[in-house]
Amino acid sequence: MVLLLLLALLGCGAKLPSAEREALALDNDIQARHMPFGIVLDPMYAGANSTQIVGYTRCGDAALWTGSYLAAESFRYQVTRSADALNNVRRALAGIQSLVDVTGTDVLARCTFPANSPYADGIESEESANGVYTNPGNGMVWIGHTSRDQYSGVFFGLGVAYDLVDDAGVHASVAALAGRLLDFLIAHGWTVVMPDATVSTSFLARQDQILSLLQVGRHINPARYSA
Repeated sequence: MVLLLLLALLGCGAKLPSAEREALALDNDIQARHMPFGIVLDPMYAGANSTQIVGYTRCGDAALWTGSYLAAESFRYQVTRSADALNNVRRALAGIQSLVDVTGTDVLARCTFPANSPYADGIESEESANGVYTNPGNGMVWIGHTSRDQYSGVFFGLGVAYDLVDDAGVHASVAALAGRLLDFLIAHGWTVVMPDATVSTSFLARQDQILSLLQVGRHINPARYSA
C-alpha cells in the first residue's frame, strides 16, 4: 500500500525532486521485485538484510493491488506523459487480462503463476484455502475463491486508466476487460462462481458495489450498460 501511494505522488504532481526520485525508485522496485508474473505480489527475502528473494506472498490479493497499480501509473501518465508510465499501464492491463484469461470462464482469478515457477509450491500452500486450479490449456496455476474487493480493485484501475490514459489501445483493452468481467457477473446473477460450480461470494447484498461496477461499465460502454 505504501509503495503504491508514494508512486501516486508522482502522478499527482509532487514538486519536490526528492519525492520524485523516491517515487521513481519505488516504481522500479515494483517492476523488478513485485511483478514476477505481471501482477503485484509481495516478495519474501532470505533475511532482514538480504536482497535474495526466496518466495512470494499475498498472491490472494494480486488482483486488487494490480488494479491499484494500474490506477497509480495512469495518474502518473496523465501528469508526466512518461513513456515508462504508459508501458507500465499496458503491463498492468496485461496482468489483469491474464487473471481473466486463465480461468477459462471470464471469472476473475485472485492471481496466476506458472506451475514450474520455483515459487509455485509456497504460493499454493499459502493459498490452499482459496482453491488452487490449473488451466488445462496452458498449465498455468490460478487461485480462486475470488472476493468482491478483488473485483473492486480491478474496476478502480480500469476506470482510472480509461479516463486518464488517452491511448486507443489502452481504451480498447479496458473496454474488453470490463465487458468480460461484467458480462460474467450479470450472467451469473452477480454471484462469483468458480469453474467447478463452487460459489465464492455474491454482490447481491451489496447493491452499492453492483452500482459502482455498472457505473464503470456504463461510462466505458454506455450503449451496452445504460439502463
